[in-house]
Amino acid sequence: MKKEITTTTAPAIEAGAKFTFGGIDWIALEVAPDYVLSLAADVIEQRAFDTKEKNDFASSSLRAYLNGEFLKRLVKAGAPEAAFIPLNIDLTSDDGLKDYGTDTAKIGLISCEQYRRFRSIIPNASDWWWTCTPYSTERNGYARIVRYVSTDGTLLSNYAYHGSSGVRPLCCLKSEILVSAYDEEAKKRSDALDMMKHLAAAFDVKPEEVFSEGRE
Repeated sequence: MKKEITTTTAPAIEAGAKFTFGGIDWIALEVAPDYVLSLAADVIEQRAFDTKEKNDFASSSLRAYLNGEFLKRLVKAGAPEAAFIPLNIDLTSDDGLKDYGTDTAKIGLISCEQYRRFRSIIPNASDWWWTCTPYSTERNGYARIVRYVSTDGTLLSNYAYHGSSGVRPLCCLKSEILVSAYDEEAKKRSDALDMMKHLAAAFDVKPEEVFSEGRE
């Protein structure tokens, strides 16, 4: 069930709740007074992790897409770019190597460590989807394999150039801007509702007949 944000100081939303922002449905993974760590509620599309077959998210084609074309799409759909707090993305490999260090981006992917931490509130997706975690690193002989989450929620691995893999973005949103966006959306819905009531009155139609139309 999606929840609306009504407070002006911190979002009235709990971890595990769904909400819509920038035309995308999100799940709140972690809620704090100044931010909401959010994961796409489902896979949004299929893309290769990296078209050059590398498993380092920091230099991947998927990172470039998420922070370029995809971010622009969110902004066009009404999400202020200022709402996105840069993520600190840990690229430690699944076997514990830290060769790739960390990355910073406005839109990222969840790590295996984060996935395990929030697993209890992350619903299974309609398709399998990438994490940002490499299976191992180039130094250890694994430059192309990335960890992913299957449709049943288990963690597996695949080659980075696999183009039919799901994308489930991760972002960190400023609570203040998120609240403002929801207040504006609520006002638009209220104005539309008032207009429908006026039209119903003008045509001598009971409001409940208008709003119940199409419901079974």
